[in-house]
Amino acid sequence: MPVRAVIFDLDETLIHSKIDFKKMKERVIAFLEKVGVTRGLLNTNMLNMEITSLAVEDLRRKGFPEGEIRLILSKAEEIMNRTELESVNEASPIEGAQETLKALKERGLKIGVMTRSCHEYAEKTLTKFGLRAYVDAISARDDVEEPKPNPRHAYHMMRLLGVKACEAVFVGDHWLDGLCAKEAGLKFILILRRNIDLKKLEGCDYRVAGSIKEVARMV
Repeated sequence: MPVRAVIFDLDETLIHSKIDFKKMKERVIAFLEKVGVTRGLLNTNMLNMEITSLAVEDLRRKGFPEGEIRLILSKAEEIMNRTELESVNEASPIEGAQETLKALKERGLKIGVMTRSCHEYAEKTLTKFGLRAYVDAISARDDVEEPKPNPRHAYHMMRLLGVKACEAVFVGDHWLDGLCAKEAGLKFILILRRNIDLKKLEGCDYRVAGSIKEVARMV
């Protein structure tokens, strides 16, 4: 079945992010420990999703009601949102991003952006660099209950675009993007920007691009 949509990750795929993740994690961990998570359980070397998952497990073991846990997670997400928004002015566009989106749109393809950042951050950065006009839909961390790599995030993105997995390609720069693509049944294009263990992409239908400039001809 022909491709009808291309879904892009945001940070380090379309834009160079300046989010201070260490500061974000320090703020979130300090808050979680303040509200009852065991001190020393969490650290800044963990992925954000690991921090959240361990915090929830710890709070449940301690008997916190589910409603209270949801409220705690909501406040932790507000901290993450604030840290992301603080970085908008420092972000910069990735060379070739606008040209790639333009080329894909001229072929009649739908464009989606799926990100673990918050929706407001995505809107602001895409608009700032002239990319928003090419994007049909955004699915951000705060638009779903379980963000990528959970495949439900990809399902939400595909519903917004009105396409099936066999009609879409996901483009990202992280092995977690590949995991999301694999679990959702999406083809994946990895933009090779960092040292990445390709073994983590085993079982994923993927190809490698040296830069975003190569994506249009690969779709």
